[in-house]
Amino acid sequence: MDDRERSRERRLLAEEFGLLFEEMGRTRMDGRVSAWLLLADPPVQSLTEISAALGVSKAAVSAAARSLLQTGMVERVSEPGRRGDSYRSLPGDLEGVLQVDHIETMGRLVDRCLTLVADKDQTQTNYALLHELRDFLDFLHTEIPGLMARWRSRQEAGAGASPAGAHDTDVPDFGGAT
Repeated sequence: MDDRERSRERRLLAEEFGLLFEEMGRTRMDGRVSAWLLLADPPVQSLTEISAALGVSKAAVSAAARSLLQTGMVERVSEPGRRGDSYRSLPGDLEGVLQVDHIETMGRLVDRCLTLVADKDQTQTNYALLHELRDFLDFLHTEIPGLMARWRSRQEAGAGASPAGAHDTDVPDFGGAT
């Protein structure tokens, strides 16, 4: 694949991620920026670099970066000698990112991303994250049928119908806000 084809495929993938994010209740620009940061070389990108790569305004990228920062999907990076902030993908709560009905679509997109960057250094953090995401999607694809069967059994047995407030004491504290 030549550079021009690779560039076209990156933008197409960014668009498709945008549509998926939109279906998941996020903004299309959040998906586009998230995808770009997963594919970018180098993995740390300024707002200017992202906006130029995606062909969108810097203001649109800035709003998306703030949104992704708030959800823990990216982190802001300050690089010595550069003005302004830069961003990179951040591993985090993958379970919260995906909805069950989007796993296969996300898997296909991740596979295409991995194909696109197959000739790059796979130890680069964003590419390593793509591999981790692929492994996570494979895990979900394997585990969800059993999980859903257990959930249906629980619902049929009446265990899912809990009075309001019943979970206040029986939910483990995972270190989140109280």
